[in-house]
Amino acid sequence: MSKGKAYVPFRIELSPIKQMAMFHFHKNPDSEYDAFELHYIESEETGSGFRVLAWRKDGYRDSYVQDSLTIKEEDEILAVGGKGLKERFHVTFDEAYFNHVDGRLDAGFVFNDKLDRRIVLYVDERIEKESNPLTWLPSVGNHLKEPHSMPLFFLYDFDFARKRDTDIFLSVDGNVKEVDPFAFPKDFQSRYYVEFSTNSVVASFNKAGRYTLEQVDIDENGLAETDHHTYLYEEENGLYKLKRITLEHATHPVEITFSPVFPNHKEVVEAKPFYGEFTIEPSGEAGYLKGKYNVLYQQGKAIINLTFPNSWNTPKGANYERFINSMTPNIKSWYRTYQCRQVVQLDDMDTRIEWTRVDSDRRS
Repeated sequence: MSKGKAYVPFRIELSPIKQMAMFHFHKNPDSEYDAFELHYIESEETGSGFRVLAWRKDGYRDSYVQDSLTIKEEDEILAVGGKGLKERFHVTFDEAYFNHVDGRLDAGFVFNDKLDRRIVLYVDERIEKESNPLTWLPSVGNHLKEPHSMPLFFLYDFDFARKRDTDIFLSVDGNVKEVDPFAFPKDFQSRYYVEFSTNSVVASFNKAGRYTLEQVDIDENGLAETDHHTYLYEEENGLYKLKRITLEHATHPVEITFSPVFPNHKEVVEAKPFYGEFTIEPSGEAGYLKGKYNVLYQQGKAIINLTFPNSWNTPKGANYERFINSMTPNIKSWYRTYQCRQVVQLDDMDTRIEWTRVDSDRRS
């Protein structure tokens, strides 16, 4: 039974990416590409199938989408790292598969690229020795010049393909390419620079654009539920203020918590500024990101600013910390360069969201 109503000031949306694997050949690059990134995608909206992001040598990505999938370009942009999406193509895959059984990776794909070159890649781990998976945070937003959201990638059950007893093959237009080795052993086993996650949680926080804020019904416990979200509100003087957003996921939900609670829009009209913090925290040992918010009233509008003054915080003793620091020095600090400005027209709740990058060392 509904006890009240309130608006949801922010959006966090789950990507249909379920699994991913990245194959690096930077030491022996092709004329166009130096890495391939395989995604298994599944949802009611997109259907099911595979996508390959081809890492261009200029830092952008080309996207090859299996013809069984329906993905809007505006949604695809949100899940592409590097400098961003350059070209996209719908193609037929002669083969595409991603299996992980008894701790062993078996994945591959075959398709023709934009130059009509045949791309063949497969990896088949056959080793019996166990490998301990990690939780991983890729630096997917590190090189984007024009961000469209705060990209959130949490790669659970993450590992690197082992070299021993593994069949691996990559060819581009008949030219065989050597896949890069990983820099150092893991679990005392030599590895290829082939990263994979069998349980990927990919989301975008507060996507840029223009839309009308959603209004939700709140029950007697302060909860409001939609298909993929649960919202917790606190009531004060008859006004509902947002305490927490939960992006639901079968195994690893993501929570965004506000402290103090995010103000109700009717308070903003009083022209009193509001300041606070919020925390984005996925489940497990992925850590968390702290941000700051401020809300100001200006000529019938609420002006919301979001900043991220601190790096991503990983828990002390996390078993992936050494790998993160060794591979990409700023893999946790790029979040600090993102900031968001949101303008809400308070008479009709029309909102415009923009993201920019800043020099985090010069932030006032």
